[in-house]
Amino acid sequence: MPDLETTEYFERVVRLKHPEVQDEWIQRVLADPYYTEPQDDGRIRYYGYVPELDHYIRVIVEEGKVHNRFIDGKKLQQWGRP
Repeated sequence: MPDLETTEYFERVVRLKHPEVQDEWIQRVLADPYYTEPQDDGRIRYYGYVPELDHYIRVIVEEGKVHNRFIDGKKLQQWGRP
């Protein structure tokens, strides 16, 4: 898989907060999201289930670059396991 394009914020802050989230998982979510939604600020949210975590992750993309990502337990409760 190609390298992720990321924002400076992602590299300086996000990677340090949750180093357990692997780039491969982010790439899988972006390639085949379960759900997407635009944000009012122009960013796009991508959601995808990661079996290794048994959770969904939410990936925020800004201007074509990964800006943030979260482990999203609430979506697992709402959507269940695929």
